[in-house]
Amino acid sequence: MPPRPDDLHKALYSWSFLHAVLSDDAMREAANMSGDANLIPFDESHAEYFRTRKIVKIAKTRKGRITRFSIATRLPIARTKRQRMISDFERHFSDLKVSLEIVVERPFKIDQNVQSTFNPVYWHKGRIACGSSIGLGNQRNAGTLTALAKNKAGKLIGISCNHVTGGCNTASVGTPIVSPGIQDVSPDNHEISVIGLHDSTGPMSQGLPQVFDIQHNCDIAFFEILDKKRVCSVQGEGANCYDTPTVFAEIREELRVKKWGRSTDCTQGEISKIVNEPESIEYNVMSYYGPVSSQTFKGTVYYPELLEVQSMGVSAFSAGGDSGALVVTDDDEQEKVVGILIGGNKVKSYVLPLEPILSRLEITLLNKIND
Repeated sequence: MPPRPDDLHKALYSWSFLHAVLSDDAMREAANMSGDANLIPFDESHAEYFRTRKIVKIAKTRKGRITRFSIATRLPIARTKRQRMISDFERHFSDLKVSLEIVVERPFKIDQNVQSTFNPVYWHKGRIACGSSIGLGNQRNAGTLTALAKNKAGKLIGISCNHVTGGCNTASVGTPIVSPGIQDVSPDNHEISVIGLHDSTGPMSQGLPQVFDIQHNCDIAFFEILDKKRVCSVQGEGANCYDTPTVFAEIREELRVKKWGRSTDCTQGEISKIVNEPESIEYNVMSYYGPVSSQTFKGTVYYPELLEVQSMGVSAFSAGGDSGALVVTDDDEQEKVVGILIGGNKVKSYVLPLEPILSRLEITLLNKIND
């Protein structure tokens, strides 16, 4: 009987553990797996490739009918060596629909450094539209207004990332939420609107997935809208704007998506990978309580599932300051909700699926708040 994809995943970890080429975090992951290292067609010469690079993660994803295994290392491995390993692996399992890639996995970091923008606020009929710049009123930051919604108490609320308007659980309840975010205030953009007050956040806790339940971790925060007539549910502005959808998409790889964000406006992309194993994001965010009092959140948060999105255009799908952007489907039919963008760089963007989060927190997205 041929091995199953799960068997090969465990076997890759066991082979790496046996040859002592795993990083400390990856060794903790391997400790929970009992695989047969003899299934893997690698030997000591292959292990030497990783000796000084170290494997930080071994992932398994599906793309159509193909199961793809990814070996992520701290430092790059020579192309000829990578090709040899890939060829040996895929030839050995030629009867199975599997592929192998060897990539460099550098920590994905989120901080308060954002890209400059000349158009931080989008307007629709005199109202601030979703996709606009927002931030905490007492610190120099800026992110993106995700959407408008209703909480289980029936209160009108705004949504963004926890690290944008919640200070990674360190912002005080009642802190003003402003648009544009303070970082975007300038002589050209000198009008600031207090659109809400920080209300609550979703769970966002540090802890290794081997010893801590990360299933409910999410980078999301909510704030009470002060004046319904000051904001609207439209995403962006101009010919490419659209109202916030309230129907959720069936998520799959190769699904085409788009978003309006504070830094890069309207961009198109594609879900390149569904990461359904614990994935870590590093944060470095500071919140202020007054002129001299502050608190820093600096650490690593693991998420149970993330969507990896790559750009369909020349520019990146997102940049610093787009955190919070609502990612929706991009096709000929009506837009559907995919998730909330929590960070991105030139290579990829990470999106949290929204449906399970909002369902669990009893939050309902709203549209038609435009007139």
